[in-house]
Order: sequence, then structure tokens, then C-alpha cells
Amino acid sequence: DQTDIPDDDLKSKLRELGHPAILFGESHISRLRRYRKAIRPDLPSAGPIRTKLLPVEEKDMKVPDKIPPVADRKARKYLYRQLASYFNMILREWEAALAREDNADTTAGQQAINAMLSSKETMAPLFRLFEKGDLDESILEAIVEIVKAAQEKRYVDANDGYLRLSIGKAAWPIGVTMVGIHERSAREKLHNGERGHIMGSEVTRKYLQSIKRCLTFAQVRWPPEDIRQLMG
Repeated sequence: DQTDIPDDDLKSKLRELGHPAILFGESHISRLRRYRKAIRPDLPSAGPIRTKLLPVEEKDMKVPDKIPPVADRKARKYLYRQLASYFNMILREWEAALAREDNADTTAGQQAINAMLSSKETMAPLFRLFEKGDLDESILEAIVEIVKAAQEKRYVDANDGYLRLSIGKAAWPIGVTMVGIHERSAREKLHNGERGHIMGSEVTRKYLQSIKRCLTFAQVRWPPEDIRQLMG
């Protein structure tokens, strides 16, 4: 169906679907294409970061306490769908918030827009790893821990997980989830010589920095009840 839709009607239809009515810099044609994609359930959703992974509804995005075993391919695929959907939800809300602020002509506004656009660009390789199910086990465990904490509005804990992954510590404390020796093994690789190889990638460093930006926005969009869980 190539029929045009008046812009006011189009915005209303997008709102009814739970999508932002306007995205920064979006033309009417782009908005119309976004609506067409949103009403085609046979295709994976083209979120802020395009992905072949089918989206998961917000109520189903909560990640498990620990990642499924590699042998459980179905559960692992669902986990990657949850992660992709969660980060796309944050980016979508971030885009919408910037569009509402309408301050692109200010220095601060342009910096905020650039940070969001940079996050979309640098997280795209992470989504490709989600699609292939080929994310390093150590990084996957850490990202799941970070996302779980953020979903529970424990942003300080999420940031601690980010710092442990991006900077590294002598030991990886067992805090958010109780894990046994077997489950700890992948994390310990980060501190037993393999971390240098994992973090030596510029692509990895950049998408981890973008995850941190997502946390910063998330704590504003979904603030914690406990103010001690606000990142500084």
C-alpha cells in the first residue's frame, strides 16, 4: 500500500502503536516508511538499529539471572532478542526525548544529538554479534549483568558492571547474582590474560561506551525509587 497518509494522522497512528510520533531530523516520507514497517508483523522491526532479530515486547525483555548454556540454542537466541529489543527501546526513547526538546540549534542540543547518533552507529556491530550468536562469552555475561541491573533500576550496580568490564579489576565480586565456579569461569578469563585481547578491539570499546550512554539516559527516563542507585 503506497497510499500517502496526512502527517497529523500518521503521527496519531504511530502513537497508537506505541512508537514516537516524531524522530529528530525525520521527513514525512521517512515517518511513513517507519509506520509501514511497524504494521508488518511478518518482518523484524527496524528499530533505531536495524536487526534481523524479531523484537520482544517490553514486558518480556527482562533478562534471566544467568545466561542459558551454549547447548540451549533456542534460549540463547531468545536472550539475544531480549538484549537487542532492550537497547533498541532505550535508543528509541532517547530519540523521542531529543525530538521533544527541539533544541538542535544549541551547542548542548547538538552534542546530545551527536551522542545519540554515535551510540546507534557504534552499537550496530554489537547487534551483528547478537544476530550471529557470536558474542564472546565473557562479554555476554557482563552485558547480561549490566542489563539486568538497569532493568531493575539499579544503575549504580549496572555502572559497576560496566566499569569491571571496560577497566577491569583484580577480582570480579559476586554481587548481583550468586554464581558457582563453573559460571564464574568466563568472567575470570577477563582477569587471567584474555581481557587484553577482548578489550583490545576498538569496536568493542566503542560499543561498551555506548552502553554506558544508554545507562545514563535510562536512569533519567526510568528513574530509580532509591536515589542511591543514581549514577554520579
